[in-house]
Amino acid sequence: MNQDVKEARGRSRLRLAAIALAAGSLLVSSAPVGAGGHQNLHGSFTETPAGAGRGYDIAGSAKLTVGPDWSAAKVNVVGLDPVKAYGSHLHNGTCAAGGGGHYQDAEGGSTVPPNELWLSSSSAANGPLAPNPGGVAHGKGSATWAARLDSTTQTNARSIIVHEPGSGARIACADLT
Repeated sequence: MNQDVKEARGRSRLRLAAIALAAGSLLVSSAPVGAGGHQNLHGSFTETPAGAGRGYDIAGSAKLTVGPDWSAAKVNVVGLDPVKAYGSHLHNGTCAAGGGGHYQDAEGGSTVPPNELWLSSSSAANGPLAPNPGGVAHGKGSATWAARLDSTTQTNARSIIVHEPGSGARIACADLT
């Protein structure tokens, strides 16, 4: 077997293992909807058309937990460029609709935390999603408000988007259901 084929198979196996690990870490920590006065929403990352055109091979998982007066999100994303740091935050549209705009607690307010929920690989509330040398990023974020999930008069939390640094292109999206 030639070396290129062996390397491609190895990368594929590593990617599958990373996806399984990411999905498992979210499932272990999840509780049934309504348990403990909170609701869990989950999603799987897929590349957007903009992401596919940039040479990524992105996959992963997302989770949003909403309590009575708080929200917390976690993501595990594979297939990122390890030398870049990405923006990632809650959005108010579905992936099929392009993700909409940034979800904001006070609509039309500040475009950074604490009015928005951003995910970070560090403890910084608005830090970047930073992948490891293998292109895998784990991030989390929280807010002191409950994200709207079923409002009929305001926008609702619908997805988590990963943005490419520099261009801001929406390269991956996970619908929260």
